[in-house]
Amino acid sequence: MKKLSLFMFIDALGWEIIKDRDFLKDLAPNRYRVGMQFGYSSTAIPTILTGEKPTVHKHFSFYYYAPDKSPFKMFKYLLLPYLPGAIVDRWRVRHILSKLVAKLYGYTGYFEMYAMPFDRIHYFDYIEKTDMFVPDGLKPVKNLADKLEERGIPYHISNWRLKEIENIEALIKEIRTGEIRFAFLYTAAMDGLLHMVTKDGKEIDEKIEWYSTQIQRVIEEVKKRYDDFYFAVISDHGMTTLAGVVDVKSQIEGLGLKFGEDYVAVYDSTMGRFWFLNGQARERILSLLNQVPNSHVLSEEEEKKYFIAFENHMYGEKYLLMDPGWQIEPCDMGIKALPAMHGFAPEHKDSYAALLSSEPVDIPLNYVDDFHHLMIKKMEERQD
Repeated sequence: MKKLSLFMFIDALGWEIIKDRDFLKDLAPNRYRVGMQFGYSSTAIPTILTGEKPTVHKHFSFYYYAPDKSPFKMFKYLLLPYLPGAIVDRWRVRHILSKLVAKLYGYTGYFEMYAMPFDRIHYFDYIEKTDMFVPDGLKPVKNLADKLEERGIPYHISNWRLKEIENIEALIKEIRTGEIRFAFLYTAAMDGLLHMVTKDGKEIDEKIEWYSTQIQRVIEEVKKRYDDFYFAVISDHGMTTLAGVVDVKSQIEGLGLKFGEDYVAVYDSTMGRFWFLNGQARERILSLLNQVPNSHVLSEEEEKKYFIAFENHMYGEKYLLMDPGWQIEPCDMGIKALPAMHGFAPEHKDSYAALLSSEPVDIPLNYVDDFHHLMIKKMEERQD
């Protein structure tokens, strides 16, 4: 008997977006709200692929403080920090430079410099240097591909670099061989769409309908070649509409402290991350952060609760988290805030991920790392 387990990952298809829609209800009638892993897709995807928390797989945000081993030391000797922002801050320029750096160092993972200041980037290292979806992609922690290889299960995992329709066609081609027993279909365009039109945009219905049509095509091929199959849609987080912006960076720089001598900081879109290089900087910065509107400094208890209490403070000694809907502008991920963003507190209703399943799920679904355990269970159940 030929069996197949098929998981479709739709980036940012949060519970609040899908709970009242009929999307694939005939195919996947069992629907679950699942807790988001605090952070961004850079945290959630390795969490899903390994079934481990960030403190284990070490992926949280893209940039972390590591001046001694920074691959960006060259930027101290280039003219880039002195060129007009109108040139070096353009997305197209940054994207081309990112591709050149990735080629120079042989990076195979997702790599973008975003809006990281060129006169500060040499203080940091970048975490996602390797392709997380392939064997050894998250070593020493084992990922989904590693576990499929260990079990000798024929599988197909999408190439994250390809367009959605290309990944769908590639999956259909594999299904037609009748050889694979497990498939992970990666689709990421929903995330970008939600960032721009928000969860209330009319384009979301159109995109969901497109996904439905494509999945029906896939399932038709599955039914022709397999006697039994399991299907599920999983996501990593939802999306929260912009409520307002706060210029945290200017407030910190207004203290007169010197970056790289007194402190180091990364300004993500929904949180600021800070390292203190002397006691005076710690005291003054923390005093200011406690007064930043529409935000709060994460307590040690919250860091543990969100699984980001790194022993070496890899991603920051202190985190400033913005309230849901509020973004840091400008930030190191972009000069202007987007119409919608994720990465807020996991308890907020817009943060929750979703699971749509063809069968009832009989394992705990507390956080998105449980998707990994479900995938392992299903791949083992449907071995010949």
